[in-house]
Amino acid sequence: MNESAINGGSLVDAHCHLDLYSDLERIVSETEAKHIYTIAVTNAPSVFFHTAEFTAGRKYVRPALGLHPELVSSHGHELSHMRDLLKETRYVGEVGLDYQTSDLGLRKAQREVLSCILEWCADYGDKILTLHSRRAASDVTAMVGDGFPGKAILHWFSGSRKELDQASRIGLYFSVNPAMMRSEKGRSLVTLMPSDRVLTETDGPFVKIGKRLAEPADVQDVVKELASIWNLPVERARERVLKNFGTMLR
Repeated sequence: MNESAINGGSLVDAHCHLDLYSDLERIVSETEAKHIYTIAVTNAPSVFFHTAEFTAGRKYVRPALGLHPELVSSHGHELSHMRDLLKETRYVGEVGLDYQTSDLGLRKAQREVLSCILEWCADYGDKILTLHSRRAASDVTAMVGDGFPGKAILHWFSGSRKELDQASRIGLYFSVNPAMMRSEKGRSLVTLMPSDRVLTETDGPFVKIGKRLAEPADVQDVVKELASIWNLPVERARERVLKNFGTMLR
């Protein structure tokens, strides 16, 4: 994605697990046709090549290299492979911490993995990270810090007001999805986010729209909700999200 060539009529899905859809080709084709800039996150380095393959030659869909914190115990051995693959993409995710586990040893292992990833990404200077931070927003924010030479997005942020303020102060972005907009807490957090650092996402296929799986095109619903929160026409809200995305890329 070239920030100098951002399509003014586009939408943004900053976090979608495209590799997990059964009808992948249809969704990718429709995402391209509808001009939806999409970061196709992965959960482990070993599946990155599959995502890189189906996104090759695409204008709007880009592969991200990830190691999900919940998979550190089963796929942590792939960390060194991740280091080698970082040269293949600017986008990194899904990575982060998940403190839903009460296992202190596993939490420590997650931090060690994230620390390595942040260090390696800092060496490149221009990486864009999409971060998982369930029950761990303070630690994720502290580990990224205010001197990280790249950009970081807190995907599906669910922390406290204090944690949101901490993340805002160091310039992190936030990507919000339909499930957040349906939640009273999620919606209240969105109202507190700096509007110049809000992006849209689906986190499909983990989020549903009614009985079906969310797809990148469903970010339009999030844009409508943002328009209501920001007291803007829907088109202006879409333009704001797109501008935020372009600014992040630069």
